[in-house]
Amino acid sequence: MKERHLKALVSGIAAVMLTAGIAMPAQAKQESYSSSKAAYKAVNQKAQKKLVSLKSARKSEGTADSSLRGPADPSYKMDVKYDAKTHKLTGKLNVSFKNNVKQNLSELYFNLWGRAADFKEKGGGMDVSNIRVNGKKAAFDVKETALHITNLSLPKNKKATVTMDFTVSFPEQQDRFGWYGDTVSMGNWFPILSVYDEEGWNVDPYFNAGESFYSLTGNFDVNVTTNRKQVIAATGTEQGKPKMDGELATHHYIAENVRDFAMEMNPTYKILSSKVNGVKVHVYYDDKYAKYAASLLESGKDSIKLFSKKFGKYPWPELDVVTMEGWFGGMEYPQLVMISLNENRKQEWVKSVNAHEIGHQWFYGIIGDNEYDEPWLDESFASFAAALYDNSLDELNVPPLSDPYYHISSKVSDFTARGNAGISAYYYTIYDYGSTALNDLRLELGDAAFYKAMKAYFKEKKFGISTTKDFISAMERSSKQDLSPFFRAHRIFPSDQN
Repeated sequence: MKERHLKALVSGIAAVMLTAGIAMPAQAKQESYSSSKAAYKAVNQKAQKKLVSLKSARKSEGTADSSLRGPADPSYKMDVKYDAKTHKLTGKLNVSFKNNVKQNLSELYFNLWGRAADFKEKGGGMDVSNIRVNGKKAAFDVKETALHITNLSLPKNKKATVTMDFTVSFPEQQDRFGWYGDTVSMGNWFPILSVYDEEGWNVDPYFNAGESFYSLTGNFDVNVTTNRKQVIAATGTEQGKPKMDGELATHHYIAENVRDFAMEMNPTYKILSSKVNGVKVHVYYDDKYAKYAASLLESGKDSIKLFSKKFGKYPWPELDVVTMEGWFGGMEYPQLVMISLNENRKQEWVKSVNAHEIGHQWFYGIIGDNEYDEPWLDESFASFAAALYDNSLDELNVPPLSDPYYHISSKVSDFTARGNAGISAYYYTIYDYGSTALNDLRLELGDAAFYKAMKAYFKEKKFGISTTKDFISAMERSSKQDLSPFFRAHRIFPSDQN
């Protein structure tokens, strides 16, 4: 991260990349979603570092049936306390799940994203202790952002429960995870159960220029204690009024059928609310960005209405749009999107960024994917959704990069292996060319057949995990066409995941 934060590359930068190889984009201060992301990439030296892979962990349990992902049905309970003076959080986590993947599960992994090197450099961190599995003290070790719990014996199709204490230090930065001024951004802030699939355990490294996140849908029951003046936006729905105790307040949230839980805090937040399709939409803003509140509410409502019509019904009762000072554009979490602002943003830019992030409610939130292995399945789709909202689908017409190495279906590691050039190619290929490919598919099938197929895809994969192969199969079944020539021509290959 900044992870995907900024959105697609501007056409001028794209032209340079195509004609002069893949140069890092210049810091042009253009009011476009994409230029922000491009500018970030140019200056963020962290994106140049070679990411450390933990493939040995991923293979330690052998291979699994490709139709199985687990542990299944995770249910998280957390009781946490945030100190706004020290920017530290202490908490207790309880997560129960079912072992649906192996006859005898001997180990578990959690992702501790707060331990990423990017955050440590700015005072961030995450530690765990007192880990117990089914009430018994468990052996564990931590490497990079992976927590490995060992010496277990969890029978198949039986439930198990892991408990642990954890502490979080928030880095001082404008980011999806960190604090800056009065605002605390709580994305990827707690230990989250890793996914076991046909690759084994997924504990890929943190990707600061995009996302590494991959988690299964579950339920969350979260108690948050902090200063009573804090105004909190969160995944899920707050249960009743906060409980007051002197200068502290405890807020209780319940979220169902979500794959993550995020919060944003700021004691100066005001809230602008409305309702669309039975969904409550809340915009959280401070005085500095009050001029954007109405635009965010308008685009929030219009996006929910439009995407529900074109893709499938928004399934949750609320959506929070939170503003923060920053450079990166936006970031998505279930039922909550972060919009990074400065005082010079244009209203149309803000609306478009918001539409992109809300598009992620469908593609990543409802239809999940492995964002490290198949980033196009959420970013290309969210970029297409934003263009649909902007009424600019006809502008999705960029060509592929001349270098055939880069595929829309490539893994993050395929891009980062080529350093700066690969990072530039990532944004161009995944955001710009990926959304162009989806629009080309719409033109190939026609609107009626395309959106019918998208709705079928939504129905099939709702609250699940999708792959490139799944998407191709869904589109072919619905359209009753062999689309393999189309996907090959657009560099979309299921074999990229082999």
